[in-house]
Amino acid sequence: MKAIVSKLAGLFPRLRSREFYIETFDFRSGLGDSAWLLYGLARSIKPKVCVEIGSARGKSACAVGLALRRNGGGKLYAIDPHSPTQWNDADSTDSFAIITKHLQKAGVSDYVEIVRKTSKEAAAGWPRPIDLIFIDGDHSYEGVKADWDLFIPHVSEFGVVVFHDTIWDLRPDPKLSRGDMGVPRFVDELRTAGYPVITIDQNFGVSMVQPRLGGVKLR
Repeated sequence: MKAIVSKLAGLFPRLRSREFYIETFDFRSGLGDSAWLLYGLARSIKPKVCVEIGSARGKSACAVGLALRRNGGGKLYAIDPHSPTQWNDADSTDSFAIITKHLQKAGVSDYVEIVRKTSKEAAAGWPRPIDLIFIDGDHSYEGVKADWDLFIPHVSEFGVVVFHDTIWDLRPDPKLSRGDMGVPRFVDELRTAGYPVITIDQNFGVSMVQPRLGGVKLR
């Protein structure tokens, strides 16, 4: 598929938008086409500040960065230590050089700041309201809950939180099954508690949450 896209881009240079071009990148990401959900949210929300927890090779960062570029402003803070954790993909342990290259190739380095820290370290003294946050880091229950607790106090009134891997347990792949996967449980607890949750049944589950109990009152 990447070879076909690359060939088409060469034949039809006017179609070679940056969005089209990043389809040729070697992201190796389970996020799949749901990266474009993040792109669409960023284009619609017009966020000044975005945060992602868990960047790996940069698929989500490139998608959000491209949206910010099209918007003409905003910044994504891409938080990831790019060092061994319990949740790295096998081929994306030290991915700092790879994400840096991908951001440069996509032309979004001015819109994405790599924060090479753990989420706990990055949250210490966090100074900015957040309009869009993508949580895709530590997938244990304790880890994902900690990321929520650390950053949700900073999310703006109409801000959106996006989680990845939220239907991991619904149709488990025996090759990927893990007893310590906690994202589905945590997001379902948010739904039960009264937070508005919408889940997309693709790419292991992508859920959007408005971090206000019962949602934001409109009148």
